[in-house]
Amino acid sequence: MKNAAGMAALVFFAVGCASSGPPVSNAEIAQAEADIRAAENATATVHARDLLDRARGDFAAAQREWHDQHWDEARRHIAETRAAAKAAESKARAAAMEQEAQELSRQSDDIERRTREIVPPPQP
Repeated sequence: MKNAAGMAALVFFAVGCASSGPPVSNAEIAQAEADIRAAENATATVHARDLLDRARGDFAAAQREWHDQHWDEARRHIAETRAAAKAAESKARAAAMEQEAQELSRQSDDIERRTREIVPPPQP
């Protein structure tokens, strides 16, 4: 009987450890989702699809773990979601800045060409 009680205590301890840590709040879940939306708004669907997909996958895993009340695992997936979403947003913003820089360079070259057409170079 002592062994059965000890085994039961061990099982309860193991179950308790599986969902250890404080519960994950709705705000934590909402913030991870907001980070994904920010990446999407920064055109990550075009410029950082790999990172955005990773964030979405981690978010789905976080929701599953949250539903199952595995708080530590949910929290870990939330952290991974947020990191991947922020990386996707940064990569997308960097790509947009690169495109803008190329456009400004093209405009500068065009202005320089037009200036040469209007004002001929000085004759030696």
